[in-house]
Amino acid sequence: MLKACLGFRYDMPLSEGVRLGHVNLEVSDLRRARQFYDRFLSVLGFRREMSNDPYWLGYRKGRTAIWVTVSRPPRVRRKAPHVPIDGVKDPISDHIAFAVPSGKRVADLEAALRRRGFRPVYSTDWQDAHGNRWYVSNAWRDPDNNVLEIYSLTRRR
Repeated sequence: MLKACLGFRYDMPLSEGVRLGHVNLEVSDLRRARQFYDRFLSVLGFRREMSNDPYWLGYRKGRTAIWVTVSRPPRVRRKAPHVPIDGVKDPISDHIAFAVPSGKRVADLEAALRRRGFRPVYSTDWQDAHGNRWYVSNAWRDPDNNVLEIYSLTRRR
């Protein structure tokens, strides 16, 4: 089923027989990344299934995989996301977004991550998207400033 909001279509297959299979994130230190991703991704239902120290880690949930790799030499250096003093969210252009079914689930996952010692870049926020829809999200960053968003597009606040 297609759902339109903000000019985008959600729940749309990429094309016949094509789906997003995996995402690969570059990190600078695999040990530090393992400590972060083992704890963070487990809250979202991912399990680490593979690793090849000191080069890569592989996490899976269903048919979706997230790879965490160390590139030699490093290819990317990210700065921490800018968080304005006035609290207004600036878009973070390069990030991974995990879709969940409700705004309540977004808030529940934030609470679970906070209990594990994580601090969000942005706390759960409800933004009017179009008419009766709300875009509910929070954002987190790993030790290399890769940004991970948890969001839902919902009809009710």
